[in-house]
Amino acid sequence: MRILLVDDDAFSRKLMGFYLQPMDAEVELLPGGAECLTSVAARSPDLILMDCQMPGLDGFETTRRLRASHYSGVILALTGNSDEDTLRNCSEAGMNGHMSKPVDAATLRARISEALPHLPLSAPAPAQAPAASTAEDPLARARKIADAARNPAILGRLVGAFLKSAEETLGMLESALQSQDVPGVAAAAHRLRGSSGSFGATALSEAAGKLEDALPSKPLEECGSLIAEVKTLWPPLREHLVKNSGGIAP
Repeated sequence: MRILLVDDDAFSRKLMGFYLQPMDAEVELLPGGAECLTSVAARSPDLILMDCQMPGLDGFETTRRLRASHYSGVILALTGNSDEDTLRNCSEAGMNGHMSKPVDAATLRARISEALPHLPLSAPAPAQAPAASTAEDPLARARKIADAARNPAILGRLVGAFLKSAEETLGMLESALQSQDVPGVAAAAHRLRGSSGSFGATALSEAAGKLEDALPSKPLEECGSLIAEVKTLWPPLREHLVKNSGGIAP
């Protein structure tokens, strides 16, 4: 059994890779649509997990090209938005279904089992993500994954991957702000929203989400407080993760 995961965010790929490890399947992690087309042309997978919003060739266009090339396997969309327009775009592109980010391990496993009932799943079911609480612990999800895998080193690897991803995305955000590139700001906010939500840094994810949601209707100069909130949340979050992760290995 072969599964492709296509996502432009390196942390999201690493996290989903950990979620997919217990499944008895060959998994390939790809950063974009072009790489996906090349991989499928070389060897057809049974299932593709497709991020919708990616730079260059997005998930919708990638799916349209796959269907035009007669790929008939299952394609499940990974999307930060579940609004009517997004779901219609998924269906029209040729996707078989969708999952809203952040996706926890148990939900991912269940949806893959539904799509591929013949997939052997002999390994223990992955642990559910911890329930949200009023006092956020941004390390709770990573700890849960490491505990379920009985491998403490996974905690540092997940934290390292998230820190690297977030720093890169915040750099993209700053660059877009300096050039007054509104689509670039929106893209960076969307990416930070998704990776932070997947990691479990809820406050940062929500702040980035508010910025992304505001941009279609507000000019950039009116989003100063939302931008400031994102920037203010990052330094203490980074310090907490570095201090409490027990060593970081990107």
